[in-house]
Amino acid sequence: MARKNESWGIEVGANALKAIHLARTEDGVEVLEYEVMPFKKILTTPDLNVDEAIEVGLDQFLSKHDLSRTTVMVSVPGHLALARFAKLPPVDPKKIPDIVKFEAVQQIPFPIDQVEWDYQVFQQQDSPDVEVGIFAITKDRVMKFLSHYRNVGMRVDGLTLSPLAVYNAMAYDRKLDEDSPGTVMLDVGTTSTDVIVMESGQVWLRTLPIGGNNFTEALVRAFKLSFHKAEKLKRDAGTSKYARQIFQAMRPVFADFVQEVQRSLGYYQSLKRGAELKRLIGVGSTFRLPGLAKFLKQQLQMDVTRPNRFKRAKIEGKQESDFADHALNLATAYGLALQGLGLEVVHANILPRYIISQRLWKAKQPMFAAAAALVVAAVIGAAVNLWIKQTSYDSSAGRNTAKIQSVISRGQVFADKWEEISAGEDPRMKIENLRHIHDYRDVWPKLMEDLNLAVMAVKPQPELLEADADAISAIPRRQRRRLYIESVSSAYRNPSAQTDAAGTRRGSSTRLITDESDTLESDTATAKRPQFVITVKGTTPHAGGAAFISNTSIKWRQDTADRADRPYRILTTENALVWIDPVGTSDEGRTSGTVDRPDRRSAGTRRSSPRGGGGDPPGAAAPFKSPT
Repeated sequence: MARKNESWGIEVGANALKAIHLARTEDGVEVLEYEVMPFKKILTTPDLNVDEAIEVGLDQFLSKHDLSRTTVMVSVPGHLALARFAKLPPVDPKKIPDIVKFEAVQQIPFPIDQVEWDYQVFQQQDSPDVEVGIFAITKDRVMKFLSHYRNVGMRVDGLTLSPLAVYNAMAYDRKLDEDSPGTVMLDVGTTSTDVIVMESGQVWLRTLPIGGNNFTEALVRAFKLSFHKAEKLKRDAGTSKYARQIFQAMRPVFADFVQEVQRSLGYYQSLKRGAELKRLIGVGSTFRLPGLAKFLKQQLQMDVTRPNRFKRAKIEGKQESDFADHALNLATAYGLALQGLGLEVVHANILPRYIISQRLWKAKQPMFAAAAALVVAAVIGAAVNLWIKQTSYDSSAGRNTAKIQSVISRGQVFADKWEEISAGEDPRMKIENLRHIHDYRDVWPKLMEDLNLAVMAVKPQPELLEADADAISAIPRRQRRRLYIESVSSAYRNPSAQTDAAGTRRGSSTRLITDESDTLESDTATAKRPQFVITVKGTTPHAGGAAFISNTSIKWRQDTADRADRPYRILTTENALVWIDPVGTSDEGRTSGTVDRPDRRSAGTRRSSPRGGGGDPPGAAAPFKSPT
């Protein structure tokens, strides 16, 4: 049985197998053992049997270390899994798992029953905002990955993403928390680079398709070398007499690498307005490349550090001097071992659920054996007691026969009634209802998308879409092609009910607010379908007023009313504006004011015609109301 105060973290990289054995102490953790075992050939070498190479490495590792009584944590590379982040609405904490599952279905691009996934909730103290990180991997990939460990007889107790392990390692070792400055962690591996951002106690991940191999391949192309010789030349670049030529050959890869990092950090800062990233911590074997840390510091304008030891990991003896040479490569394994000890910040575990259940069952077997022994003893005692009472029972059996038969008869009556009740229920209706529970769940998201497209149909000037006040002010107000939506409301329209002359549905309390409600039902088939009346209220500064809205936004709705990718049809009449209320402006010499709204007791009343009838004052900001 695994000891909870000891843990192995094992990372199988493309270049080497890296592992670290930690023990929990009163004041932190202690490094008991560590191992860095390079593969004979990099796993990306063409025509290499990767599965065999990994299993040979694991077998050699097991021949040197005993893992039978410790927790074992392993990781999958970031590019084999996926991480998604979403904000949750303020809800009761008890409802968060249900909401997260719904978000997982939306965010993971695979059927949810084909992936193994877990999540982590991030929430700052005294803040209602809740953000969740969802981490997943397909079941096919995880089973293929775990087969390497199963084939060599190694037990795995937990599985997580490599970038999460790096984050756990740095968060523990550098004591990162909500008050720490924004920190970027780069794990530059052989085939890819993991970008991990920590700010205000929250984490964000992204994997870049560029790593150490890209630098090696640049040398292969520049000097016509074999991959193995180019790899050796890259590692010795700092001391080589051809250092200048080597770095000149790798310069395009340096530029591409920094550009990818800048693009990722820029995307993060677009999601987190006001984010301030102050420092960068680099780990991974490729980060040893001379000049890389300096180049990143110049291009990113932030402090760049490369740890050569773990501050909170105690190590003694002759291993201490050698450990500093490998600390840069052991960050992932260090984070995995910390998670095995329960010292992680992000505890995502994507190990298949049935394996976790098997582990729990096996751990409880000794308790079950003890419980079984108690049951056997209780059964024997009950048997003896039964024999004693049986003798007494036989003497009184004759007197109690009538009472027993009475109870049996009553029981039979109840059984017959239950059978009659059960036979009258038809489960097919419940099944059918459950089968259709997700029907039309995409109606409202697509309606909102259509509303946005209708607003953009007015073709606004590019300056109006930017946050440059001077550029916007340069455009005269009455020439600004823009619609501003103030509210959107909806009312269900019962297609089976009748409509009287006043526009009120018989049998329903809903009052239609369209001006020509009957013309929306163009045929019998449409009239029988479920309908919603969508009312949009907003303003436009454009001098065209109603004609401008009709000829752009409403015309777009009419032209795109029926599309194959929409689960609905938009029924828009020619006169789709209920009212338009011109508002005078004072910036061009006019008197500010609002034209009185008409009496809207009748649903068909509107201020002006969508074709411009009634006229809007030039430059007026015209509030409008448009039912769709």
